[in-house]
Formats: sequence, structure tokens, C-alpha cells
Amino acid sequence: MGSRRESLIEQLEQARQHLNALVSQAPTDKQIYPNWTLKEYLDHISGWDDAMVEALRAHAKNEPIPQSAARGINAYNAQTVSTREAIDLEHTRREFDVSRQAVIQALRDLPDEKYDQTLVFPWGDSGTVADLIEIFIEHDEHHADHLAAWLKNPDEVLGNH
Repeated sequence: MGSRRESLIEQLEQARQHLNALVSQAPTDKQIYPNWTLKEYLDHISGWDDAMVEALRAHAKNEPIPQSAARGINAYNAQTVSTREAIDLEHTRREFDVSRQAVIQALRDLPDEKYDQTLVFPWGDSGTVADLIEIFIEHDEHHADHLAAWLKNPDEVLGNH
């Protein structure tokens, strides 16, 4: 159990390190996606980390998982950005780092017996904790691929989130 959990944590950290390396190269004043500069891009990813933390903590306590994205993934994506409009880029960058550390801590704090139990994800699908974490490893990788492509021509806005 511990080795599987640690492997997933390592993969989460590696995916984020790759993403951070690209983020550090990104201009802050250009749109990556329509209406999303680097700030909104980071706010979006932090929002999903927040949803993961809530899910893992609720699962650990046998509480219902908050259905953060019950209105749909696109609505949640918009919400993660709009609720952070008032914070500046520096705060966003800190939140981006802190939210991932909170995910890792929630994963480490999860009782072993909860690890293989099915939980309902914040958008209504279900699976194991490993399934949830793998989705977000892929999420970081997906956004890293987009960011790497965009960095080749940062004057051209990518088509979708």
C-alpha cells in the first residue's frame, strides 16, 4: 500500500515539477487560452487541487464528497477562475504551490483502508483514490503539453482549456 501511495505522490510531484518549469518560462501578460493568462491558468489548476483536497479529507472521515463540479466541469473551471479574480499573480503562484502540497498531505493522511475504497469524485464519477490521483497527474501533464506548445508561439491563443 505505502509503496503505491508513494509512487503516486512521486508522480504528482514530477508532473507538477514539469509544469512549474514551463510556468517559469511563460509570459504573464499574454493569453494562453481565450481570456486566460498565466494567472487564470494557475487559478484553474489550484481550484482542482482544492477539490481533490476536499474529496480526500471527506473520504478519510467517511463524509460525503463535496460535489464541487456538480454543475459540470466547464462551470467549475469558470468558478475556479472567477472566485480568484481579486487576488494578484504573486498570491496565485503561492496558492498554486500550497494547494498541491495540501493534496499530497491529504493523500499521506488518508487511512490505509480508505485507499482502495470507492469514492465519488467531485464531478460525480467514481473510482479509487489511485484513480482520482491518476486523473490529476494526467491533468497536469495535459496542461503542461498545452503550455509547452503555446510557449513556441505565445502570441497565438490556444483554442480551449
